[in-house]
Amino acid sequence: MTQATDTLAAETRYRPVLEHQSKSPTLRDIYQQAYGADYPQDIDPFGFLTRTELHYIADELELAPGGRLVDLGCGRGGPGMWLAREAGAELVGIDIAPEGVAEARSRVAEFGLRSRARFTAASLTGTGEADNTFDAAVSIDVLWMVTDKVAAFREIARVLRPGGRLVFSTWQPEYLDYGWFLEAAGLTEVNRLHVDGWRERQIAVYEEILRRRDVLAEELGDAAAAVLFDEATETPALLSTTQRIVVTATLTG
Repeated sequence: MTQATDTLAAETRYRPVLEHQSKSPTLRDIYQQAYGADYPQDIDPFGFLTRTELHYIADELELAPGGRLVDLGCGRGGPGMWLAREAGAELVGIDIAPEGVAEARSRVAEFGLRSRARFTAASLTGTGEADNTFDAAVSIDVLWMVTDKVAAFREIARVLRPGGRLVFSTWQPEYLDYGWFLEAAGLTEVNRLHVDGWRERQIAVYEEILRRRDVLAEELGDAAAAVLFDEATETPALLSTTQRIVVTATLTG
């Protein structure tokens, strides 16, 4: 969760984790241990999304059957596919990491979305999608690492239809205000949830990652494990002045 100054390092550092996550029952167990029944193990997300947050996001998106959803920074695709399936919507998933996109494509049948889901490797600042294409956009635990946030939010506004909704989860340090980026892109914030109890559970995950580092390295490989170890070592010191938030915004037009 550190804000890397190098765009490539910040936005692509998790590529080996996305490629190998499914091979690690230990990593899954670490999240399950920290989050208990609130861990959405059927979705197998990468990161700190809870079942409670997922249901909140679904409600905030206000997606109608047949609507179009874009999942920005989709990773392995689980949360976006769950949201699309529950709403009866079509899904486009976009991620800068080809490894995540490949994993997402391999899971489409698992969610029953063979004819309703498409995944593309692209940047959040240049998705390649047409103007006014989507009824809603979701981004889960990704926007914190996008270096050019102004461009990212403008791109989101471009692909949303007037009245479309954006719901995103992220971490907000003291020095950053996501409301500014929304306003600059022509998006209006309508709701902001401050998540309770997240910090202790996230630290518990980091502690277990460091404790089980040898097993994780065996299951994930050295490159993926090193990314997790670095995050688990560097991030806890930053959390005391950080909030975890879920923000809802709409595109007025």
